[in-house]
Amino acid sequence: MTVKFDNKEKARKVSTFLRILVMLTIVPIAVNYLWIETNDKMVEMILWLFLIVVVVLYYIGGFCYVEVECNASKLDVKYYNLFPFWREYKRIIIPVERIKYVKVKNGLGILGSGLLICGRIKGRIAVFPRVGLSAVGKAHIEELRKYATAITKA
Repeated sequence: MTVKFDNKEKARKVSTFLRILVMLTIVPIAVNYLWIETNDKMVEMILWLFLIVVVVLYYIGGFCYVEVECNASKLDVKYYNLFPFWREYKRIIIPVERIKYVKVKNGLGILGSGLLICGRIKGRIAVFPRVGLSAVGKAHIEELRKYATAITKA
């Protein structure tokens, strides 16, 4: 079974949406400090808390650009987080005969779904970092699930 895809278009759309959401969250804070200057500190705290929640979900929500190439001989996953700071390109290549299991985990709706890979490296069991699949389409996730069941059974 061969699976090959990337989520370039959807990752671009998700990244643009999240950047706009962060900017739209910053605008009320700026308006509050520049023009309105509310005396109620609770409004300021709610605005700042909402900004923090949005940024944290953007960073740890599993929104990644993912390029997957799976075939009968190897599993190759290239990915990086869509968060604009501390972006780091990562890659997992593992031969199929060394894979112990591959799991596609569900998250809470769009958040938190991920790809877990466990295999033998230098005689020891290694669990690779979770690859965020929140910005991947449902059809590609189903392809990965089918591949995972086929590889795990083999």
